[in-house]
Amino acid sequence: MKILSFILGTIMGSFYLVLGTRLPKNEDIVKSRSRCDNCKKVLKWYNLIPLVSFIVQRGKCTSCGEKISSEHFIVELITGLLFLLTSIYFPFGYNYLTGLIIVSLMVIIFISDFKYMIILDSPLIVSIVLIIILKLIYFGFKTTIYSIISGLILFLIMLLIENLGSLILKKDSLGGGDIKFAFLMGLTLDVKLGIVALVLSTFLALPYAVASVKIMKSHEFPYGPFLAGALFIVFFHLDKFTNLINFLFAI
Repeated sequence: MKILSFILGTIMGSFYLVLGTRLPKNEDIVKSRSRCDNCKKVLKWYNLIPLVSFIVQRGKCTSCGEKISSEHFIVELITGLLFLLTSIYFPFGYNYLTGLIIVSLMVIIFISDFKYMIILDSPLIVSIVLIIILKLIYFGFKTTIYSIISGLILFLIMLLIENLGSLILKKDSLGGGDIKFAFLMGLTLDVKLGIVALVLSTFLALPYAVASVKIMKSHEFPYGPFLAGALFIVFFHLDKFTNLINFLFAI
């Protein structure tokens, strides 16, 4: 199971890189064939084997010899390792499948938001639909409705934060994708844990935000990766964060 999870992760990582780089530019992801960025030659199937092709070709195009961006290898490897981690943390079932969805969306958001400052709607919608289906299958109708309501509450909280921030800063403080992502957090975690994840995301984003202002002289930075990272951390440590909440409310 762990080996299969890793292999699946490397394959999906290659696909997620395509999604994260092509969709923001409105490029076709179905009919368009993978090509060398330098010589534009269409790549063969054996040039696209995750991890293996990059190593065998020594990171170069077999046609023109130009170096291939290492981001292909890095994304495939990281996604494979994250899928492997999911299989280590969870047995096959709701948590395992939801963990794969969270990991997948996180990888796509890291790519699209850091490159183009956008959280894509289509992967987000697909993730929401898949998690709702899993909740219906594993927990039934009532629990699913409760989770959807939790998602709506987190969505409204994030929308309120955005409105207050925009009022104070006199410009948009959050992107629409960030607000929509809050729905997924509530849907997956429930309201209390969702709020914990929102708070955690601000601490995760703080060092990057400071560096962005001090070094890059920019007051805008991608917040989506830190939201996704916070969701990942809380979901993979649900028991610890649940105990923390119970302790705080008991005080």
